Order: sequence, then C-alpha cells, then structure tokens
Amino acid sequence: MPPTKHHTLLAATAIALLALNSPGRAADKDPIDAKLDACLAEATGQTTAGMVECTGTAVDAWEKRLNETYQKALAALDPTSRDLLRTAQQQWLAFRAAEHAAQAGPWQADRGSLARVEVMGADLSAIKERVEELRDYLPGD
Repeated sequence: MPPTKHHTLLAATAIALLALNSPGRAADKDPIDAKLDACLAEATGQTTAGMVECTGTAVDAWEKRLNETYQKALAALDPTSRDLLRTAQQQWLAFRAAEHAAQAGPWQADRGSLARVEVMGADLSAIKERVEELRDYLPGD
C-alpha cells in the first residue's frame, strides 16, 4: 500500500522535529531539547500521540525555564526597568493566550492529527525564543 499524504506528512514532521534538535548540535544542546530528541527517537515518540506527549513534556520544561528566567531578570533590574519588563511579559502572555485560542480553532478539523503537533512545535519555539529574550536582561549573559 503506497504511503498516504497523512503518512508522508507524519514522517516529514518527525524528521523536522528531529532535525531542529539534531545530534550534530549536541555540544550546544540544551538538556530539555536533548530529552525531547531522545523521546522522539523512541518508537512511541514516532507516533502522533507520542510526538504530542514528547513535545508537551518539553513545553512544560521550557515554561518552567521561562518562569525561572523571568524571575531572575526581574530581580536583576532597577525598579523602572522591572515595571517595563513586567508590562512586556504580561503583554507577551496575553498574545500567547490569544494565539492558543486561534490555534485551537475549528480550522484544525480538516488538517489531520499532525496539526496539533505542528501547533505544539510552534508554541515550543515561541517559549524558547522568549527565554532567550529574557536572558538579555540578566547580568553577564
């Protein structure tokens, strides 16, 4: 039986997720991403449900890192800068909530089960990017 569009997309998504966290970059790989790679490399991580679970675990870990980095940034700033960052973070969180609402919309109904994996991958990227932005506020980073 020839591969369907769904199977081809599933394989392409798995390859893309693995490529983003390729072992060739292991020297500079964050431990969270290394765990994601290992999870996706397992047989269960190559199913849609497995990708969702692996990516969900990574999202949770990056959210924890985001909150830790944000708290460190606040502690390192003068009062005016702290207020500005607090406002910026609240607006980023509002944007993220609005994005989550849009991503959960009915448009996904005809996109297949991999749409969820793609949405989670985009969320993961956004969180990681925000962590990097918050690190700019830390002294010596």
